[in-house]
Amino acid sequence: LKSTAPLGAIHPLSCGACGRAVGAMQLNRLANKVTSTYIMDPYSMLMHYKRAFKLMSVLKKEKAKVLILGNKNQFGIDWKGRFEGIEFDTGIVDEMVISTAPKYYQMILCLDPVLYAKALRKLNVPVMMCATAREITQHPEILDVTDYLLPSPSSRHDAALRQIIAEQAFGGSDKDE
Repeated sequence: LKSTAPLGAIHPLSCGACGRAVGAMQLNRLANKVTSTYIMDPYSMLMHYKRAFKLMSVLKKEKAKVLILGNKNQFGIDWKGRFEGIEFDTGIVDEMVISTAPKYYQMILCLDPVLYAKALRKLNVPVMMCATAREITQHPEILDVTDYLLPSPSSRHDAALRQIIAEQAFGGSDKDE
C-alpha cells in the first residue's frame, strides 16, 4: 500500500500518536506465509518402531533375504551394515522382479511408498514401508499395502526415538547416525 495522503495528514491505517509520521511513509503489507507440517502421534510412532525392529531382528537371526525398493526415505540407516545377517538386494527393479518376490525374498522393504504402492498390492510377502507423515496423509492407499510401517523421522526428536528403539531391539549403539 502506498500512502496517498498529503504530508502531515493522518493516515487511516495509523494510530493516533504517531499518525503524522506514518502519513509521510510508504506502507507495505507483507502477506504471511501459511505453512503446514504433518506430525505423527509419538506413541503410535513408538509402537511402529518397536514392531518393525522386532521383525528386523527376527529376519537377522534367520538370515533372511530382503528386497529393497527405492532410495527415498533412507533417513540415515546403513541397511547392509546395520543388519549384517540380512541379505539385502537392491538394483534395477521392474514389475517382473516385484511379482516374483514371494519366491525369492522373505520381505520387501520399500523406501519410496508413493512410487511402489500400486505394484505391491496383493503380494504374499510382508511389505515394510518407510514413509513420512506427509506421504501417509496425502496418499492413504499406502496403508492398504503396508504390513509393517517404519515411520521416517521428520525431526531430531523422531530420529532420537528411532535410535533408542533400535538400540533396545539390536543391543549396542546405533552407529549409523
